Amino acid sequence: MLTALFTAVSCTEDILEQTPTNRYTDAQVWDDPFLIESHLANLYAMSTFMVNDALATYGDSPLNVDFSSAANWNYNLGMSVQGEGPLHTTELADEAKASERGEQTNYHSYKMNGIQQDSSCLRWWSNGYYLNRQLNHFIESVEDSPLSDKDWFKSEARFLRAYNYFSLVKRYGGVPLIEKEIPLDAPDEVMYPARAKEQAVWDFVIKELQECAEFLPAKATPGRASKWAALTLLSRVALYAGSIAQYGTVQLDGVLGIPSDKAEYYYNIAADAAQEVMTKSGHALYNGNKDKVQNLKDLFLVKDNVEAIMVKRHQGIAGQQSVDLWSWDICNCPKPNAWSVGQYLHVYYEFVEEFDFIDGKSGHIPAEELQSKPMTMDEFMSNRDPRLRAWVWTNGWSWPGAVGAPVFNDNTVSMYRGIRLPDGTDVIPGNVTGDGATYDGVMSFGDQMYEMVGAALLNPTGFCVAKCLDPDADNGNWFICSTTDYQIFRYAEVLLNFAEACFELGRPGEARDAVNKIRSRAGVAELDGISRDAIRKERYCELCFENHRYWDLRRWRIAEEKLSVDHHGLNFLLDWNSFVEYSVKNENGVYETRLDGNEQPMKRVPKFWFEITDERDSKTNDPVFPAKNYYLPIGNGTVAANPNLVENPGY
Repeated sequence: MLTALFTAVSCTEDILEQTPTNRYTDAQVWDDPFLIESHLANLYAMSTFMVNDALATYGDSPLNVDFSSAANWNYNLGMSVQGEGPLHTTELADEAKASERGEQTNYHSYKMNGIQQDSSCLRWWSNGYYLNRQLNHFIESVEDSPLSDKDWFKSEARFLRAYNYFSLVKRYGGVPLIEKEIPLDAPDEVMYPARAKEQAVWDFVIKELQECAEFLPAKATPGRASKWAALTLLSRVALYAGSIAQYGTVQLDGVLGIPSDKAEYYYNIAADAAQEVMTKSGHALYNGNKDKVQNLKDLFLVKDNVEAIMVKRHQGIAGQQSVDLWSWDICNCPKPNAWSVGQYLHVYYEFVEEFDFIDGKSGHIPAEELQSKPMTMDEFMSNRDPRLRAWVWTNGWSWPGAVGAPVFNDNTVSMYRGIRLPDGTDVIPGNVTGDGATYDGVMSFGDQMYEMVGAALLNPTGFCVAKCLDPDADNGNWFICSTTDYQIFRYAEVLLNFAEACFELGRPGEARDAVNKIRSRAGVAELDGISRDAIRKERYCELCFENHRYWDLRRWRIAEEKLSVDHHGLNFLLDWNSFVEYSVKNENGVYETRLDGNEQPMKRVPKFWFEITDERDSKTNDPVFPAKNYYLPIGNGTVAANPNLVENPGY
């Protein structure tokens, strides 16, 4: 019996001491260079804020800890980098609105009411500190590893940690600074840290980036941080800090705000970091195609081009859960696509007018002039800034497979919504089959508008997001099939960071020259002078849909002005006279293209009446940005869990 007992105990001990075969132990990871690099790759992947401040991954992930709806697959897909997450800051800004066409989640309510206590909108607190713990563990553990290039690997992790804290401080102001992994048996004063002053957090991020830039390589594997990525982020971070000092208010004894006399200090750091990238990195504005419009499209499609400082690569494999997937194409493209989705974002007409004509004249057309006569789409678009024509799609835009007939040729976007008859009356579709759906056998709305008319949703604005769209993408399968790189940092931002910092430092000539390099690449007349508003407008146009505008408006403290107003769109009404000029009915009563004198089909060049529409972001409310939203709420649950935290004002 005793022998049997000893045998049983011995077997139990053997079982307990066995090494798991379905996962690596911590000791195994830090003794294997391959596993260390794999772990670092996972930390990059967990930094989902790098892609337009998208938040969680969908499905079972530790980075869903910020969401009460973690088990809701649709909700998480909508928030994630694989779903519509990368769209949301564009929607929150004055660039576009959501279509309300079945997105897993949209931000209409936040535009109407502001972001309130315990909201999930843009939340990055528990996720941020979960990631911070992983990064601290990596930084400490790699020191005793067999790696020969420890400083390089540590600097990559420090770069990610700095970016993580940047994502926290731009949301919340001062946050707890945790630079070491906290043991689970730590005393309460360590386990429950108080919020640091906001300036201390900005200074920490700046110091980290300055130091890790010294050890990062000048040329890195795509998707990993280089010296120039660190310096580009440094220029952005210091520019933000300078703005907070210049325009913000110190509150909560410095937990929020930076003293105004520090603005020049931060602007100098921003200018110096940008200038080092400009003079030493070898990066430059992309100019791979002589055609200005195509060049601006290619900028986001040509991999490893000279402008891309740091990118996020995407696999484009449908049906898998991976942070290396995203859904940009199917969310934004015209039809054809799976389930007739796409065009989730509708771009405001006010934003369209921000783009100058190529001669430098304002893109604004007085309403009475715009609505006074019919024009072709070429007449409306052709002389405008090529960036608008490359990065925004609209009626008459070329797209593979788009159904343009009978108004346009094939492979052309058709999104008119109504017909104007010779007597001046309009045929407006009430729905897709009832009154107003057709006139003389011709649909009164273009193919792109079918779902919009059928669902009777908010009016589309007439413009959608084309930036980063790949005409060869697989949009007929499912989400997450995009293979384009997301450009985390690109050279144009460096020039704009430099321009803004120089202007605020009283160096307008350098600011103007930097802005003019961007305008010249675009094919727009250069500026003779420079102003703060001109620099801000250039950021608005050049960096559109890239997760800059919403945060810019907040750091400049003008979001209350810019985001608390209604916006407008354009409705295109087909001019019936221009349609019948090239159309003739066949024996079946169907309109075909008229033949010219040489028995060749005439070119279809329809004209449209342009009708400015009220694009209220809600059918009842006006949008509002409350002043308290310059700092987002930490949340009741988070504050309750840490007795040393104080909530931001107004919540």
